[in-house]
Amino acid sequence: MKRRLPLAIAAGLVLAPTSSAKEVGTGRPPVALSVSPARLELAAPGSRAIRLRNVGAKQVVVVTARRALGPRPPRNVSLVIVPRRFVLSAGSSTRFTLRVSPRRRAAPGDHHVVVLLTARPVGATRVAVRIRLGVVVRVRVPGRIFRNLELQSLRVRRRGQVRVLLLSIANRGNVSEEFPRVAISLLRRGHPFVHLRPPARRELRPGTHAVFGARYAGRARGLVTAVATVQGRGAARVRERRFRIWL
Repeated sequence: MKRRLPLAIAAGLVLAPTSSAKEVGTGRPPVALSVSPARLELAAPGSRAIRLRNVGAKQVVVVTARRALGPRPPRNVSLVIVPRRFVLSAGSSTRFTLRVSPRRRAAPGDHHVVVLLTARPVGATRVAVRIRLGVVVRVRVPGRIFRNLELQSLRVRRRGQVRVLLLSIANRGNVSEEFPRVAISLLRRGHPFVHLRPPARRELRPGTHAVFGARYAGRARGLVTAVATVQGRGAARVRERRFRIWL
């Protein structure tokens, strides 16, 4: 599914010049880009075209770079960006291509790379405005795939009469888990008296962990049993673990 990243992350702003009357009349910022898609998935080997549009008021030069995202080393995947540098007039658009391939002895599973696009005005004697966009690329290297979501710990944070249950989950598998389904049931004398569902996260990458928070505003206090369960979108098995906590 394509997504559009409408503007950018301001990477620097030093001595910005006064906008010309033409720029003020357009109602557009001097430097602004949009990219589509902003997130994508690629099977290695493979390629994909990315559309980039200059929605600012100035002509810009765009330089591309790549950076590993997450704990898995970038040496597993080769990612080539063509072209690496180009110029865009105000209101114009272009396409550049990402080409990915697995390196020798690359570990199977998902590897994440962010493609960085840095833009600055053409002909500026000094960098007045510079912006940076990031395109997140998930590369799937073929091979044995395994899924393993691990329930690590459950802590309670008190906020007045509200208790916030913080459940830590790690992805020990080699593929990303999308929209992991998490639930926490509180039991007394073996019987559940409340079911909590923390908000889902978009993605849990391999080798990372996340904390899921669930609010409990009930009156129960003291020592209780909490049963936490988690299931990834593509995983058939539901992981379960019991904790003893104080409300």
